[in-house]
Amino acid sequence: MATTDGRKEQIFFLSVFTHICCCPWGETMKLIHEDLTYKVRGSFFDVYNELGPMLPEDFVRDAIAFRLEEKGIKCNTEKQFTVYYRGVDVGRYFVDVWVEDGKLLLELKVVPQLEPIHQAQAISYLKVTDADLALLANFGGNSVEVQRLPNFVRGKQVEFEWESRGNYIETPYPHLAEELLAVLYRVHYELGPGFLHQVYRRATMVELRQQEIGYKYIRKTPVYFHGHHLGDQETRLINVEDKILTATIAVREVTEEMKAHLRAKMRHHGLDVGIIANFHGAKLGVHLVRCAGNNGWE
Repeated sequence: MATTDGRKEQIFFLSVFTHICCCPWGETMKLIHEDLTYKVRGSFFDVYNELGPMLPEDFVRDAIAFRLEEKGIKCNTEKQFTVYYRGVDVGRYFVDVWVEDGKLLLELKVVPQLEPIHQAQAISYLKVTDADLALLANFGGNSVEVQRLPNFVRGKQVEFEWESRGNYIETPYPHLAEELLAVLYRVHYELGPGFLHQVYRRATMVELRQQEIGYKYIRKTPVYFHGHHLGDQETRLINVEDKILTATIAVREVTEEMKAHLRAKMRHHGLDVGIIANFHGAKLGVHLVRCAGNNGWE
């Protein structure tokens, strides 16, 4: 459920975290492929003890796959899955390591420590793949850090609910802006974090069609200087009803340079209002960009 401050936006993921954290080890969690999980965790430590931390993720992935094969455990690296939104193909996701035909999904990180966003991403991948269990493993610290995430999202249906922002939307098009925000929050709620930019962009266009909101997809924008055409730049923006230019991205941080870039494209297309929707985090980040430089929703 999305609210004005976004605190309830990821209630679905938070309920899953609660289930995972509160489930007794002696009960459900112990029953999910216990022997296989034990062997895979042992392979994590075998690789870490021999190679150490801070290797590129693809090195870690391949080493783990080799070790699993040595133990007679069937696995595939970079197994491809289709991501669907409202039944429409919106992109691809590649599993780091797919174990025993979906008994386990391995999500591998090389970071200082695991964070809630990594758990949220793994849950997104469980939804897409329908694997029984995800093992989230970090090889960037002083020791291997491993978290078990059983697929408690399987079969769960939690309806998205949008709560109006009302007068908080300070644009020339408050009604359209609210409709667009509802679209963006729904896409994030349904898909979760962890996918590439294009997945969220395509899903946003699917939802715009579903809500019967007009838009044009702008793949390239011509760049001119003093009347000279310098070329066409890849932009991949969504022009919503010739009023709001929308960028759907998935990055750790939205920078001032990104806002300035969108502002330049807004001027080219004759639009005064832009929105950058950042799908990277467990909570959707939405940034209002105005040609006059008055930004909001930070």
